[in-house]
Amino acid sequence: MAYEVESKQHWGLNLLIVLLVGVLFAVIMIPKQIWDEETEYREESRTRMQNLWKVESAFLNLTGNYTELGGNAITVVNSVYDSLVDSVDYYGEQQLTLPPKEVEIRVNQQEIITWVDSTFSDTTFAALWQDIVDYYNGIAVNDSTNSAHFARMVINAAYDSVKADTAWRGNQTLALPFVYDLQVPPNYTKMYDTTFVKTRRSQTVVADTTFQVIIELDTVTSEMDTSWIPVRDIDDMRDRYPNLQMVDTSITRQTRWITKEYPNPPTEDWLYCPLTGKPYILKVTGENVQHLRISSPIEGEYTERRYVFFTFSDTSHGYIEDGELSWEE
Repeated sequence: MAYEVESKQHWGLNLLIVLLVGVLFAVIMIPKQIWDEETEYREESRTRMQNLWKVESAFLNLTGNYTELGGNAITVVNSVYDSLVDSVDYYGEQQLTLPPKEVEIRVNQQEIITWVDSTFSDTTFAALWQDIVDYYNGIAVNDSTNSAHFARMVINAAYDSVKADTAWRGNQTLALPFVYDLQVPPNYTKMYDTTFVKTRRSQTVVADTTFQVIIELDTVTSEMDTSWIPVRDIDDMRDRYPNLQMVDTSITRQTRWITKEYPNPPTEDWLYCPLTGKPYILKVTGENVQHLRISSPIEGEYTERRYVFFTFSDTSHGYIEDGELSWEE
């Protein structure tokens, strides 16, 4: 008597295989995705720092100085360009006034007087750079800065105010004006248009047409020559050889990389790291000869948890000092 063997569906085993394949796929693909994301953030951050350097260079060309206030530099650089577009006579000696920046600080009169008198008595500004920033961030209300130059402006204004008015205490608001003396070169618009651009490369198919022609070299001896002539040269050859005869045409297609440039005017986004959202650190040092350093705000290791079991991690994106890129050393 024949027996029929009923096949059993191993659903549990099949499900386990599918899960293991999915885990294997995730272990391979997710880290690659995270690494690609780290690379994109790093490249974008470095591009923004390079763009900021271009802004500072243009600002230096206009004012003779760098500035730790990147937002002001962007406003000045763009405003001068807009003024030249509106009026071709806006060059040479000019003056630009920006809207005042308001900051609120907590005023302790004796503390401010003591700190300023003792701190600035016999120490250079360069040595006090971090101390000035820290002191400002300690007295500012809902505000912070990385600019020692701006912090010093606020602290000096507060010092002058408490010296002039004994009732000036508690939470007070300061409005700091920014007036810039400019020397605008006549070629500024050209410099701006060629500096603040974004390049994009794309592939395109280009068709090249050539003609096979018979050229009569000597009308007396009837000497002939056969040659292939690109389409761009055919009119010139006809002028030189009126009896030119075309006998064949060839069209070839090639894939080529084309580089195009697009306007890329400075924006406030350039001031901030795309990964952390924190502003880049602009530090100006030197008196007669100024030096500028633009640094990533990332200190140590930056991490984010991804997909529960994976970690996105990155470190500082480097710095630019006097035009030298740290990542090219």
